[in-house]
Amino acid sequence: MGSYVRTVREYMRRRPSPIWTELPLAGEPLAEIVLFGNGKDADVMVELLDGRRFVLGLGDALRVHGCPGLETEVTSWDDRSLVMRYSGKNLKVAAMRLGVPGQDDAERLAADLHEWLATDGADDLLWAASIEIEVAPVPQAAD
Repeated sequence: MGSYVRTVREYMRRRPSPIWTELPLAGEPLAEIVLFGNGKDADVMVELLDGRRFVLGLGDALRVHGCPGLETEVTSWDDRSLVMRYSGKNLKVAAMRLGVPGQDDAERLAADLHEWLATDGADDLLWAASIEIEVAPVPQAAD
């Protein structure tokens, strides 16, 4: 197992940096983030407290930047797949962005994102992208 982990870590270090496109979800109250799949086919769902669900394919990596109160649960789904859930109380999306390898892809992604967000993510986004999501606590009123 040790050699497998070393090989994976080396691969992760060599990946090129993607070109990022911001999604306008900052400040939205978060219900949960769910990653479902395996190494060949995985999807990420970001569910907001108002019930909107944004589902997109994972192309390279998912990074969830946490904060106090963010909980992670990993569950075996079947012989090959996992479910990872990020959730907690009083959380919000601080930032979310998608990354693709080239400028041409970034321009096409931006156009597709505009249409996708206009429908509040009614259908899955048909892109496989790197995903970064930053989660922050919602400030609570002092008693």
